[in-house]
Amino acid sequence: IALDNLDVVIPAGRVTALVGPDGAGKSTTLRLIAGALVPTEGRIVVGGLDVVRHTGDVQAHLGFVPSRRLLYSDLTIAENLAFFAGLYPADPVAMAERRASLLDLMDLTRFTDRLAGNLSGGMRQKLALACALQHDPGVLLMDEPTTGIDPLARRDLWRLFHRLNRDGLTILLSTPAMDEAIRCHEVIFMDHGRQMARGTPTSLLEHAQ
Repeated sequence: IALDNLDVVIPAGRVTALVGPDGAGKSTTLRLIAGALVPTEGRIVVGGLDVVRHTGDVQAHLGFVPSRRLLYSDLTIAENLAFFAGLYPADPVAMAERRASLLDLMDLTRFTDRLAGNLSGGMRQKLALACALQHDPGVLLMDEPTTGIDPLARRDLWRLFHRLNRDGLTILLSTPAMDEAIRCHEVIFMDHGRQMARGTPTSLLEHAQ
């Protein structure tokens, strides 16, 4: 059993973290919401749409950054963005404008001709973010987005996450670390596929003491 009677409502307009050890069900939860997996039981609704019945419509409003960076190392930044742009049924002119804005926000404009395989971990994650956001989704899912990234790059990524959230993006991410989760508005602790606790980082830390 990957998820055991998990019943969670994720509020819009906030940064929410799924926290727990390996095998807790965090990645499975994100993949189910993204429509990459089909649940054997239960129902998942995003923006009023059933994920199983309306997968394509839901995915058009979602951005997903998996834990395994799905970038093509032998393609440049520009080529990776162009490839992933083709996966979304968005207006190409609007998407091009959005892409230019994201490159500027993430300080990647100067490096569009650089191969993805030659980027640092932080730059690769910024590129993965840009690929996932160029169709202007309302919800961003990220599976352990800062794992394996140096502290300075991690700080820059969290600044980006909160900037995007202030601009109206709902963010749901997974992390095994509480020092990451305290940067979020709300935390959901998971273990063995179950929700064990939920609340603000402050309230959960106070309760733990």
